[in-house]
Amino acid sequence: MAAPKLPTRPHTTDEEYLRGALEQEDSGISISGSESEYGLFVTTVDGVTADDSKQQWWCFTKGGEMLNTGVDSTPIADGDTFEITLTEGY
Repeated sequence: MAAPKLPTRPHTTDEEYLRGALEQEDSGISISGSESEYGLFVTTVDGVTADDSKQQWWCFTKGGEMLNTGVDSTPIADGDTFEITLTEGY
């Protein structure tokens, strides 16, 4: 079974980093999680919470490539496309 992906939601922002863009009221996406020294660890997207007992986590990709940075430190630019997928297995 394929992992669910969120539908594409075009968004315009002046934010410099992904978290700022996602947290804008008009982003069409809601995220939450736990804060750490590395920034926000996203556990819930649009009301769907990853189940740790099933080794689920939210995978953020840009143009199909997995990000090596968190939402707090991922810079964004005009034309960027990000995907958020609920993934199972560590």
